Amino acid sequence: MTDRVLPKVPSRTWAEVDLGAIRHNVHVLKRRAANARLMAVVKAGAYGHGAVPVARAALEAGADSLAVVTVEEGAELRRAGIDAPILVFTDLLPDELTLAKEFRLQVTAHSIPSARRIAAHPGLEAHLKINTGMNRWGVEPDEVGEACKVLGSQLYGVYTHLASADSDEEATRRQLEAFDGVLAARDFGGVLVHAANSAGILWHPSSRYDCVRPGIALYGLHPAGDEGDPADEDLRPALSLKSYVASVRRLLPGEGVSYGLTFRAEEPMFAATVPVGYAEGYRRILSNRAAALVRGERRPLLGRVTMDACVFGVDDEVEVGDEVVLVGEQGGESVRAEELARWAGTINYEVTTGIDARRVERSYV
Repeated sequence: MTDRVLPKVPSRTWAEVDLGAIRHNVHVLKRRAANARLMAVVKAGAYGHGAVPVARAALEAGADSLAVVTVEEGAELRRAGIDAPILVFTDLLPDELTLAKEFRLQVTAHSIPSARRIAAHPGLEAHLKINTGMNRWGVEPDEVGEACKVLGSQLYGVYTHLASADSDEEATRRQLEAFDGVLAARDFGGVLVHAANSAGILWHPSSRYDCVRPGIALYGLHPAGDEGDPADEDLRPALSLKSYVASVRRLLPGEGVSYGLTFRAEEPMFAATVPVGYAEGYRRILSNRAAALVRGERRPLLGRVTMDACVFGVDDEVEVGDEVVLVGEQGGESVRAEELARWAGTINYEVTTGIDARRVERSYV
């Protein structure tokens, strides 16, 4: 008996990723970074956009290297045939360092013990991360000399991370001064120096050094998280989240919608059920707050978002099968990830990374 090949089932809700927008954003960021190299940050499935397609598009557009957070994320890129340098940001245990060497990944030393673990794996290229004020990862400035001695010829790069480049100019200045002090205290000749995240690239020229590390801006999203317009920085959002109208019904005055009946119609109206819910990453906190686009018009979210569906107020022209845009553009209107983030009390980073790849298929153009 042979195994039956089952037909592919289409997603009820899907994400469309514009790789042309990724390439455009790389070009914009490279221009802003002047002569610095560009390390495209593709961690967390490229912020929900899909790591392998985004990495390829970024490299095609001129990115010099890539960055991830786990060995498995780096291994995924290597298995896909990507040969560019890949840096793993977080600290790794000995078994993970063995795999990092196998997959030709660069690793990060965050402490003296971390540097010693890396030194026990000759041939690994290491970047030394310096804590200049974010107080999350990294060696302290007075430990840099010892860490460099431990790493020896394995030292490939040195970097820091800006905690509030999107919102606090003074704190950013202090971090960069601390980093400059470390750089001035010893000869890092030939070692790659980097600090700028997306906000650093756009607004803090002194943070650009030899290399920049765009994350959120690579995807055409604003570094401020829940405010700002990406178009102001010539960035193009790459991801659209879409679904469709699965049913339309008429509500009479007083009739409620969804669990808890937290919305009740005040007059006769039409309601469209859309098969997207918090299992797809369309968060429950959006209940009675958000809006989506149907036939080029904004439609209010009625009642609570449930696990698998939600309901939008529509008119009598909307039909089953009509496209629903939850994030993106339609008919000259748009719902941006930053706007969805404000409704949800979060940031655009969480909007895109929270889209569940198991229930939401990505397609690429």
